[in-house]
Amino acid sequence: MNKIDITSSAIEKGIDLVGGFIEKLAGSSLEEAGLLLADMVRIRRLKNQIKIFSEAKRIAEENNISIKQIDLKILVPLLEFSSLEEDKTLQQKWSNLIVNFSDESQNYESSIFPFILSQLNKKDVDGFESLNTKSFNHYIGVLNSRIVKDNLLRLGLIETHTSGAYSEVPIGHKHRKTELGIQFYNCCSNKKDI
Repeated sequence: MNKIDITSSAIEKGIDLVGGFIEKLAGSSLEEAGLLLADMVRIRRLKNQIKIFSEAKRIAEENNISIKQIDLKILVPLLEFSSLEEDKTLQQKWSNLIVNFSDESQNYESSIFPFILSQLNKKDVDGFESLNTKSFNHYIGVLNSRIVKDNLLRLGLIETHTSGAYSEVPIGHKHRKTELGIQFYNCCSNKKDI
């Protein structure tokens, strides 16, 4: 069986091969439609960024936070990933993350947090935050969605807790935030809400 070549040069050759044919079929309207679509996506992303950074500015001003410059390694993913978020709950998490990274009194410098937040949807965040209830001095709870649980485990935000001390919760349903999860939760939260 022959291997399929999916290198960028093979893809470029494929595009060159069919590009002329498609252009003859559609004419210049295809290129114009592509540009129009790209412009519409850019506008949506810009609107998302404006909402998120406006809220971050409001939070910083409301809390008299002294702003420091964010390291470029963190700033670029913040700009890129946050611009893709359209859910209001997650936009708030992005605003909080930006404020906490830029707060002169904080020492958050983990470049992984923007990546982690970009990997979460509203159900993931709701499930993760449901583990915020303290029980027996541990963050512990039940996650009913296997997909949410698997995603949070994959990202290292939670761990399965199997100690017999929590016998009232069925084995396999005991989860708690990891140290990374607690730090991430704090960094994505408004300090007044913690």
